[in-house]
Amino acid sequence: MKLQTVLFETTLEGNVGTKSSNNHQDWKNRLESVLQSLPSSLTSNRKLSVTIQVWISSSRLHGFGRNDVDNIAKTTLDSITRSGLIKDDSIIYDLHVTKYATDGPERMVLSAQEWIC
Repeated sequence: MKLQTVLFETTLEGNVGTKSSNNHQDWKNRLESVLQSLPSSLTSNRKLSVTIQVWISSSRLHGFGRNDVDNIAKTTLDSITRSGLIKDDSIIYDLHVTKYATDGPERMVLSAQEWIC
């Protein structure tokens, strides 16, 4: 496996949301809007490695069943697909999701590289 240069990297500030969050629809809409501004030619005919890093308020990380990395990944991958940046998330061969506690503003850094195997 080899990773190539970064195809895209974007940062979205605001309260990170998953389907169990009150702000899920707003977060999803904002994320999709940012992703729609990226040309789909960046990802067409490529296998991808995707990295999702989120900084979530320390107080929100202690709730049971919320902000799980699998929920963060699902919401993000669905948004990447709905935005038209990719046709199907089956082109993602490698996925890394990391969450960090923060006392500052919440945010997500989302990036993708070409996956060559």
